[in-house]
Amino acid sequence: MFNYRLLSVLLLLFPPFQGIIIAQDKAELYIGEPTHDFGVVAEAAGLASHTFIIKNTGADPLVITRVTASCGCTRPEWTRSPIEPGSSGEVTISYNPKGRPGPFYKSVAVYSNAKDKPKLLHVKGNVTPKPANATLPAISYPYSIGPLKLQTKTIHYNSIRPGETGEEKIPVRNESQHPLTIHTGKLPNYLTAEANPDTLQPGETGEIYLLFHTDKAKRMGRILTALPLEVEDGANRKHTTGKIDVAANVIDNFARLSAADKAKAPAIQFSSTLIDFGKLPGKSGAIIPFIGGSGKESETFTITNTGKSVLSIYSVTSDDELTAISGGKKELNPGAATEYKVSIRPKEIKTKIETFIHVVCNDPSGPVRLIKVTAEK
Repeated sequence: MFNYRLLSVLLLLFPPFQGIIIAQDKAELYIGEPTHDFGVVAEAAGLASHTFIIKNTGADPLVITRVTASCGCTRPEWTRSPIEPGSSGEVTISYNPKGRPGPFYKSVAVYSNAKDKPKLLHVKGNVTPKPANATLPAISYPYSIGPLKLQTKTIHYNSIRPGETGEEKIPVRNESQHPLTIHTGKLPNYLTAEANPDTLQPGETGEIYLLFHTDKAKRMGRILTALPLEVEDGANRKHTTGKIDVAANVIDNFARLSAADKAKAPAIQFSSTLIDFGKLPGKSGAIIPFIGGSGKESETFTITNTGKSVLSIYSVTSDDELTAISGGKKELNPGAATEYKVSIRPKEIKTKIETFIHVVCNDPSGPVRLIKVTAEK
């Protein structure tokens, strides 16, 4: 007689045995040559980059969930959308030779839904030091928080899926005559930040690293937050505060959808992808077509579900605080429609508006859609 109790014990004690019984993804990640030799790299030439071709040789869509580098000197970028069977994606690795003369050998781990994971990629080479009278390619630092200069004050994560971690960094520079210490303020639990180094000497450059953890966000859609920063001048103890705006689109993981699932999926359709308020009142004395009693001007757009299952609308937002969005349903049955209202206050607008409404939904053919909003003063 078959011993079911023994089978249960084996399943608990031996996960590989359990894997024989439980169905797994059939995506296969193939890399022809996992190591790239840059050869001789000149420090003065700036970043050295190479793109690895990733092919899905399996039967299911391949999703690269994250790519991690062995050190901060190596930065990966990769194909974020599912890679269909027989198709190819990319992983680009950039190595920063600045201040790192001599040979190097760096590893990058590629995590995916393929059964053999992670896959390792390697880059190697030899950095020749820059001549004493040479300068490295200049990085622009057009933004400031007190005496600290930043390359940008806005971080936009591309679409990321549950379980993934988005990685971004901001180059910074101390252009003052005193040491500067960077303090990061309180953050939501899904966002972590670190300044490296946290104290910059005069003329020294560094980076602020930001990690967005989707498993801790625990919600879908576009998520907007801010990273508070405080810059402390080590000479006179003066503190300057500022912030970095952070936006991320958290979408569904469509990697497990079969062709049949996609045929039955929801599909989003817009009445228009452009909302043009036209000429707002100003010195020219132009007249607004419609203004409500609240001093707002409003336009509408309609979302229709032309698919075969329920459409979930996770978020409809604008990063521009002058643009307000209201109304609309969050779920639409097949064939159903809903209307959203977009409002602006002409008196608060000083210049031309050109912004976007971000719509995040569960349509696998396009989970993030944009509607352009324009107005002229």
